[in-house]
Amino acid sequence: ASRRSSLLVRKLFEGKLDIIGDVHGEAGALCTLMDRLGYDGLGKHPDGRRLVFVGDLVDRGPNSVAVVDIVRRLVEAGNSQMVLGNHELNLLLGKRKHGNHWFYGEPEIIRKDKAAVSFQVLAPSKAWRDTTLQFLAKQPLVLERKDITVVHAAIDPKSLKALKDWDAETVNKEAKNSEEPRGVLQAYRVFETKVKEEMEACITCVKEDDEKAMLEAKIQAALIEQNNNAIKVTSSGTEGRAKEKYFAGGKWRVLERCKWWESYVGEPLVVCGHYWRRFAPKDPKLVQGFQPSGADPFADDGDFVTTGGGGGVACIDYSVGIRYEERGKGWPTGAMGTGLAALRMPESTLMFEDGRVEKMLAGGGGGTGGTAKQQEK
Repeated sequence: ASRRSSLLVRKLFEGKLDIIGDVHGEAGALCTLMDRLGYDGLGKHPDGRRLVFVGDLVDRGPNSVAVVDIVRRLVEAGNSQMVLGNHELNLLLGKRKHGNHWFYGEPEIIRKDKAAVSFQVLAPSKAWRDTTLQFLAKQPLVLERKDITVVHAAIDPKSLKALKDWDAETVNKEAKNSEEPRGVLQAYRVFETKVKEEMEACITCVKEDDEKAMLEAKIQAALIEQNNNAIKVTSSGTEGRAKEKYFAGGKWRVLERCKWWESYVGEPLVVCGHYWRRFAPKDPKLVQGFQPSGADPFADDGDFVTTGGGGGVACIDYSVGIRYEERGKGWPTGAMGTGLAALRMPESTLMFEDGRVEKMLAGGGGGTGGTAKQQEK
């Protein structure tokens, strides 16, 4: 596509990569990790390695402004790549969500206990917000090469085809000198319109006075809203019914994230974030009874083991995004088993900002290899 349009699926860098998990405004952890990885301020590495970010750069942490500025400069210089996460998408859509009021220049209480405001650097100006939105609107949802696919939350054949079909239409329109630029926002509006029609059809077939049937229809409509929109699938995953309601993202929920990786059969290794993995706490008694989010969906797969079939799925979000809770409780950094990691390829090692290096083992099929030993460390 020309300069005016942005493709949703793009080619991932060739060569050696360092793929960084969800940062969530933790600028200090990001700078420390990049230093340990060996990058300079231009995002260049002496061994020719390249940086890739899995999205969710922003929100909840203390300095999303710095994280955005760092990553934007590296990407615009051509030294790094990123994919959009659901938190970037919320900013693009103008949705005020838990942890993102900093973008609108507003302090916010984000802790689960609501006991105090968490410190967050606020967006400095409208000009900065506009520059940030323009940058994010040009970023892709999927990066792929023969052996690796990078996506924030999930990938499936149906969603990937929808995104690639959109891109093909974009290239065709550019060849015909279409005046309207196309990107993720234009695609989202088109996909959302189609999904809303499906949702309305689901609800209008139920009598309003049948409360039980109406509740069921609304749940089905919510599932359609999430699972039938390719942009929502890639940025926030697929959802199903939760066995019981749970607290996450500042509210109680009745739908839960599906373990889509259990049915993955594609050839490339999929590297994603989004799903809040955590290690066993160093001091379990200190954090006992405090659960800031839903259960770790990879608990049975081990901390450093890929899951799924085919080339496997490696989730590298180690929950640095809940360090605001650790600070709020007065606990040491990492008390809840949080960390910021980079998956180094082709070495298949994980480097953490605290200096730990772990081998990412090939699990496959939802296996449990290595779980007990890893959690004893």
